[in-house]
Parts: sequence; structure tokens; C-alpha cells
Amino acid sequence: MHWFAKHVGLIALAAVISTPDAAYAQDFKGKQIRLLIGAPPGGGYDAYARLLAFHMGRHVPGQPVFVVQNMPGAASITLVNHLVSAAPKDGTAMGAVFNLVATNPLLFPAHAKYDARELIWLGSILRENYVGVVRGDSGVASLGDVLNREVVTAGSTGATNSFPSFANSILGTKFKVIVGYPGTRDGMLAVERKEVDALVGTTFASVQATAQDQLTSGAIRFFVQFGVKKHPQMPKVSWIYDFAKNDDQRAAMDLMFGAQEFGRPYVLPPGVPEPVVKAMRGAFDATMTDKIFLDDAAKRKLDIEPVPGVDIAPLIDKLYRTPPHVIARVKEIVGDVP
Repeated sequence: MHWFAKHVGLIALAAVISTPDAAYAQDFKGKQIRLLIGAPPGGGYDAYARLLAFHMGRHVPGQPVFVVQNMPGAASITLVNHLVSAAPKDGTAMGAVFNLVATNPLLFPAHAKYDARELIWLGSILRENYVGVVRGDSGVASLGDVLNREVVTAGSTGATNSFPSFANSILGTKFKVIVGYPGTRDGMLAVERKEVDALVGTTFASVQATAQDQLTSGAIRFFVQFGVKKHPQMPKVSWIYDFAKNDDQRAAMDLMFGAQEFGRPYVLPPGVPEPVVKAMRGAFDATMTDKIFLDDAAKRKLDIEPVPGVDIAPLIDKLYRTPPHVIARVKEIVGDVP
């Protein structure tokens, strides 16, 4: 009888552990989730992250409050290093990061103290296309024009520095990058004030969200796109891949631009328990189909094209399989500072 009672207890315990509620439900009732944004206030990354923070709490078990904090620096490297080394690993800290965090450890290992394959990717709110915008009175119509004349562009961090430098080295364009602008919003203001001709390495969604009036009036226009696929809304805008002359150049472009397939990603640090990961991914996916969220996004003129977290990991693995000589070439181009 003693043996029977003991094993019935074990069977009952196993049944409780195996139920979905016990295994996967993570109750955040009464807690706060801190959403760290790896960009300054006012730009496209900030706009998307604040939209998500306003709605995602409804779908997290316990409906916690989201608290937003901007933590810009080094193309989100500062934020990710903080998540990995100092943030709590219980789901109460997550990051809205530049997609370049996927390749930063390959290109800037002295600064990016993490392995992108170990981050927990909740999902991306948008597939992304990076672009270059130029003043309407600049006389520049396409990337081909920059092969023949100097174009001055504002550099802040990340893509606004590295993309024009990459094009110069790979293709022979004549971008002159003026570094030191705090963010893409400041770069756009520099274009407006005629301090520079262009901003290269911002995103299509950011420009649509924050500079629609200038686009409509013709004060600025798109003149180059960097996505791994051409954007359907920019069929006549020149595409950098059309200028590649060989397979190594295309492989280098894949390394630089491949992360755009998950353009606005959200991550948890390594070490978050699997039940919490499941709950947070479920909440993210549910938010992406929430009519209230989608209506709000439409009101704010923010496009939504989500990528689930489980689909991002294979893309990260592909980037990490880039041939070493191609990584070395791109590192030589972009330098040691992100």
C-alpha cells in the first residue's frame, strides 16, 4: 500500500508538471516589463517600440505594465551588452534593437560582447528595407550618380556610417560621410537644413513614418535601396545589388544587408526560462494580429509586416556561415567602430 501511495503521488505530480498551464504559463501580474530601445527618442525605431509597448501588455499573462527606456549607443550594441551582462533573466527586461545586432559580433567583436545566436528572438515587427534619401534639389537621381560625383551624407551610428562607406569600398561611390549626428532624426534635420545632401542607411519605414510631408512635397526623395529584395513600393529606385560585379561582392552585400529580413527585432537576454520565452513569444505573436494594435499602427502610419521569433534563428545561423574571407573584407571596410 505504501508503494502504491508513493507512486500515485509521483504520477499525479508528473501530470501537473506536464499540463500546459503549469509548464508554460508565466504570470506577470503586478510586475513591470522594461522595454529598452537601442535608439534615441523621436525616430522610427522609437515609434515602433512605443507602439508595441502600448499594446503587448494585454497579451502577456497577468497583463503587466510596459515601461519604456531609451538606451542608444553603438547601433544597439550598448543595449545588448547590458541585456546579456546585467539585465534580469526573468522576462522583465527586453530590447528593441537594430537588426545589425545580428552581425555586430562578426564585424565588431571588440565591442559586441555577445553571440547573436544565443539571444532569444521574440520576433520582428517589420521586414525592413534600408534606403538613402537625398534633397530634392541635389541633382542626384540614383546610386549611379554617386559613382561620378561627391554626395555628402550625415552619419550617426550603425548603417548611416557603414552603408555609405561600404558602397564606397565595394563599388567606388563617392559618399562623404559627416559623422557625429546623434541619430537618424538629426540626420534628417541636417538634410532639411542643407548641412548635407543625403542620409544613407536609414529605413524606408522610418522615412515614411517621420518625413512623409517632405516626401510628398518633393523636398526629399529616395535614390537607393539596400534590401536583399527590392521593396514593392520602390520599383524605380536604384538597388545596390544591381551594381554588384561578382559573387564575393554579393556575399559581402548579404552580410551587410541580410538582417533586414527581420528589420525591427525584439530580444530577451540568454538564460530566460523556456516557459517565460514561450509566454512572451506568444504575447508578441498575438499582438501582431490584434485589431486594436493594427488600427493604431495604421493611425500612426506605421507599416506592420511581422516575422515570428522562431523564423529568425535560421536567418542568424545563415549569417554566421558567411565565408571568413568575406567577413574579413567587410570588417576591413567598416573599420573597428560600429
